[in-house]
Amino acid sequence: MGELSVGDAIRVLLLEDSALDAELIELQLKAARLPFTMDRVWTLETFQAAIREHRHDVILSDHLLRGFDGNDALEVARTDAPEVPFIFVSGTLSDELAVESLKRGARDYVVKQRLPRLPDAILRALRENEERKKLAQVESDLQQSLARLEQLANALPALIAHFGLDHRYRFANDAHAHWFGIGPDALVGMPVSEVFGAATFEAIRADLARVIRGQRVVLEVALTTHQDGTVRYAQIDGVPEADASGEVVGYYMLARDITELKHAELSLRETNGSLEREVRARTDELEGSQSRLAAIFESSFQLQILLDPAGRILDANAASLNAILLGKDDVVGQRLADSPWFARVEWARATIRQAIADASQGRASKHEMELDLPTGMRFFDVSLRPLRDGAGTPDAIVVEAVETTARRQAEHALRQSQKIEAIGQLTGGIAHDFNNILTIIAGSAELAKMLVGTPGSTDRAVRALDNALKGVASAASLTHRLLAFARRQPLKTQAIDCNRQLLDMQDMLKRTLGELVQLRMMPSPALWSVEVDPAQLEASILNLAVNARDAMPSGGELVIETSNTHLSGADADRLPGLEPGDYVLVRVRDTGEGMSAETMSRVFEPFFTTKEVGRGTGLGLPMVYGFVKQSNGHVLLESTVGVGTSFTMFFPRSAQVVAAEEEGVRRSSGRNDRDATILVAEDNDDVRAYVVEVLRDLGYRVLEAHDGHAALRLLGRPDVEIDLLFSDVVMPGMAGWELAQRARQMKPELTVLFTSGYPRNIETNEKELRGTGILAKPFTRTELSDAVERSLDAAARSKEATRAGG
Repeated sequence: MGELSVGDAIRVLLLEDSALDAELIELQLKAARLPFTMDRVWTLETFQAAIREHRHDVILSDHLLRGFDGNDALEVARTDAPEVPFIFVSGTLSDELAVESLKRGARDYVVKQRLPRLPDAILRALRENEERKKLAQVESDLQQSLARLEQLANALPALIAHFGLDHRYRFANDAHAHWFGIGPDALVGMPVSEVFGAATFEAIRADLARVIRGQRVVLEVALTTHQDGTVRYAQIDGVPEADASGEVVGYYMLARDITELKHAELSLRETNGSLEREVRARTDELEGSQSRLAAIFESSFQLQILLDPAGRILDANAASLNAILLGKDDVVGQRLADSPWFARVEWARATIRQAIADASQGRASKHEMELDLPTGMRFFDVSLRPLRDGAGTPDAIVVEAVETTARRQAEHALRQSQKIEAIGQLTGGIAHDFNNILTIIAGSAELAKMLVGTPGSTDRAVRALDNALKGVASAASLTHRLLAFARRQPLKTQAIDCNRQLLDMQDMLKRTLGELVQLRMMPSPALWSVEVDPAQLEASILNLAVNARDAMPSGGELVIETSNTHLSGADADRLPGLEPGDYVLVRVRDTGEGMSAETMSRVFEPFFTTKEVGRGTGLGLPMVYGFVKQSNGHVLLESTVGVGTSFTMFFPRSAQVVAAEEEGVRRSSGRNDRDATILVAEDNDDVRAYVVEVLRDLGYRVLEAHDGHAALRLLGRPDVEIDLLFSDVVMPGMAGWELAQRARQMKPELTVLFTSGYPRNIETNEKELRGTGILAKPFTRTELSDAVERSLDAAARSKEATRAGG
């Protein structure tokens, strides 16, 4: 082999578990006089660490390694250092495996029996890498050049376009949008006849044929540039496009607007003939204008009044006089603010005085007013506009009042109808879903009952009971979503870092989105903490991601980003329910189909869905909306049909510090929780009996109370030591919140565990909920047991910490 030479030393990363083979490889490179430095690793962990340092020029890897193989190493390299050439050096690499490795991304392979080939393989891989970089730079420069040319074309007011021989657009600049109302991207592929119009295309077809034959032509044409029929005159230059062989393959078109020049020519031709006609028409118009204005003024259904600059009435039309049941002589000379139109409503008088003052200074104004007239209470949109003399000075004021009483009544009726429709849709959706669930539960329970005692049917009975439990779980999930929409679900809030929460979801989101949708995470550095329920935040992100995936059936991109922001007073006014201050934004945006305005107005309605039957319940987005609102935040929806949709969630900044992630396993409290005494306060006899039976079966001592007052009496007994109060939230006479408050006044260290299917007033009782648990109904035996054990264990740890601190 001839002498090989390179410049700087080549930094080699060698993945080889055989010290002897590694030494042979190093000797071979030295024999080739190849300047190099080598780092050898032989485990996957050290290989990954070395890859992430990004300080190697080439990777050499054996194929068979202890605990993993070369394909695993290749996958790591392609992920963490795709720009570094990867070469297999193996003694067992068959031709099939070699071809497969090249398909996977390896640059080359060398069998150990032919190590003298390795230096050439390394140099070739490095040269190819350098060529790739140069090619990428050339492509980047070309794209920048094209972008500059496109930017220059878009900056010109003239039309610039590129057509194929079929007269279809290949490129169009931004001026087309101004001329024709069609964007450049939408024009690509469209025939020029569809844009210019079939008639215009036929008129210039012969000239375009000359261009295609290689001639440059200049022509003038009238173009209808908008749907309203606006006509522009354009001078068009057609320039043929030829390839390297001189054959015409298309043509360019430059169209300049010469409308003003054409109009000037036409105007000049018509000036002499039209001047006399215009003088006669003007004279006739002036003679008839006064009578026409008077007729319009008197016949208008609007209330119209003419004032002098001081606000005194000069004239009033019939409609305005009929409203107050008076004649013109009764009001002329009065000040408008003191007239019968406004005299009975004091705030309206003050508003009119200010509006007259503004109009006399040249400022128009408009006001919505409810006026007490002799004909009854009526609503009007009242506007005041100044009339100016030849010098531009206001010398009169016009008052116009358009009655809106009927419109307001219709709007009120429409709102009532929409409320009734929404309630009907909600109840219908709930009934539909619960009927399906009840069918599963009832059918499965009946089947299990039939199979009890039947020999050989135990497995079928168990499956039937499992189906019934699945139905119960579905019903619970439905009620939890309804509570989320109604902002009545119990939230387990804590200070969290949204970046950490979202990055932990990344793998799950990728699996959910599938191969066609690319996920891009954009976490903002130094993100503020927020106080939310992390489980509900994950459920909301997952709901939005699934909706985005369904909106991109052919694939696309989903971007999830976070950022800090401060809302000023003006910003908060545009976002109902938010106060000025600091917020953390979590934005989920896609490149999907987008939504129409009608769909956007209804997406947060329960059971509203645009998906086909069976593919959605219509509760996903209402749940997101309810969770964010319950977290004192706001959801901003933006969408454009054909472009995509963006959901932005605003969460208030929290002053709390995010807790560090726990390491290891939490120490046991060391107590036997099954020795505890539990007081069950539940007004429903069946639920109470079920809870008591389960807890006793688990080994606890259990006392029961049918309401809050009975529970307090048991807590007050000196011979009773209660370890845990298990209380329903909604009970007659005394709610669970109040029971917990009064119980803790009696026993400050008492542990409380709430349960409810609909926790009323949860927002106003956050103090009682903080530091306690809440078990949502319905719950299973296992869920009840786990919740009780967690509460007792937390109480035991708290006591241990108190003793240790003392």
